[in-house]
Amino acid sequence: MDARELAELVELVRASGTDLADVEIKAAGGGLSKSVRETISAFANGHGGTLILGLDEREGFLPAAGFDAKRIQESLSAACADEMEPPVRADIRIVVFEGAMLVLAEIPGLGPRFKPCYVKARGEYGGSFIRGGDGDRRLTDFEIHLLHTNRGQPRDDLSTVEGATLDDLDADELAYLLRRLRQRQPRAFAGLDDRAALRRLNVLDGGAADVPTLAGMLTFGRYPQQWFPQLNVTLVVYPGIDSGDTPPGGPRFLDSRAFDGPIPHIVEEAVAGVIRNMAVRAYVEGVGRRDVYDHPVEAIREALVNALVHRDYSPYSHGSPVQITMYVDRMTIANPGGLYGAVTEEDLGREGVTSSRNPALIKLLQDARLPDSDRTVCENRGSGIPAMFRELRQVHAAPPEFRNRISRFTVTFRKGLDLPAQKPFSHGTSAVDSVLAAVPRARFVSRKEVQDASGLPQATVIRQLNRLIEAGLVIAAPAGRSPRRRYRRI
Repeated sequence: MDARELAELVELVRASGTDLADVEIKAAGGGLSKSVRETISAFANGHGGTLILGLDEREGFLPAAGFDAKRIQESLSAACADEMEPPVRADIRIVVFEGAMLVLAEIPGLGPRFKPCYVKARGEYGGSFIRGGDGDRRLTDFEIHLLHTNRGQPRDDLSTVEGATLDDLDADELAYLLRRLRQRQPRAFAGLDDRAALRRLNVLDGGAADVPTLAGMLTFGRYPQQWFPQLNVTLVVYPGIDSGDTPPGGPRFLDSRAFDGPIPHIVEEAVAGVIRNMAVRAYVEGVGRRDVYDHPVEAIREALVNALVHRDYSPYSHGSPVQITMYVDRMTIANPGGLYGAVTEEDLGREGVTSSRNPALIKLLQDARLPDSDRTVCENRGSGIPAMFRELRQVHAAPPEFRNRISRFTVTFRKGLDLPAQKPFSHGTSAVDSVLAAVPRARFVSRKEVQDASGLPQATVIRQLNRLIEAGLVIAAPAGRSPRRRYRRI
């Protein structure tokens, strides 16, 4: 970070009147406070951040009185190297700002194999933190568990369902699975009877009792909720823009239901439930017409399947369903457990980018059929999120919005623009329209997110963003050419 970028960053903090999610400013006039260690942990357990020492928030983020830059730099370096586990390799330097000496530290986010980062003196469960708004909060036991599982390959989907037997699985669907795979992969199942084949597929655990695995039960179980009542999907439809936006004398919600059964049945019934609660518009095309829902049905299906196959299935989460929530202006699908492995929010939308928390479950679902269909539940090719982007572009809707937290992942669909169906969103649409459609109103996004959503080259995106800013349709912060610059539609 150079002097100009620092000045823009401080200007943004002063304008907001508080710290930012990835920026923490402390006075440190009396020395390095204990809370600095919490911030180091929080940044390291997230995506990294910037720590600025020597500005006093109480004085409008002006240079702090009594600040000793050299002493603070040494103390901060020692804290990062000796008081954190694992040690944090921060870039710490003294800079001049408005005639005063400050300490500027760039704290990197650690890789999945090294989290959580914690304050040694407080232990892993008492000294691990994450950013929450403009401050730091202690990680929960569940979040620490999820960070531990990210270091390797979780095996929750291979756990056995105690008390269940082969008779608790749907014999017809198992027969279809075995016919399909014996035709497609004859060598892998040559000479195996049905039970042996089901063990090889991880439908059964392979022990003497042939107990179904969690993956087998969730895919082929007659009623998995007998053992796991909350491993299902819930749908709530609110009449306003949030859960508390209820008209006087009106209902708290317009619809509320739970969808049980194996995953193939849950997907079909939950998508049908969403369709029942969406408005539909009809557009005339030639001598016929085309119906357009609030949200593309295939995008909803892909998001729901992703939530079910990538959610956390550890015992911590057995009481947490996948939640679909509909409002007048948007719909969200949320699942327990954030992104797994090295995949980040910035990677989502790229063809082939995937990392499987539940590989045995996904392997089964790519060959399990949806009810009354030969279509399988998923492809297992990392194509689901790119398909969402394509479906949304076709109806002029904003790209899906992703919110990743350690313990929860949420995708939000906002209602599409009411534009004529005769003008599909495609390569024939002007570049400026494509870029505008890729910039959401609800949050700031990076230039790279706009580029991924629009599918346009970097130079084109930059040029069109500048045009939209000049036209007053998009705002950007901070000003200038900062790498931290973000964009939001007005």
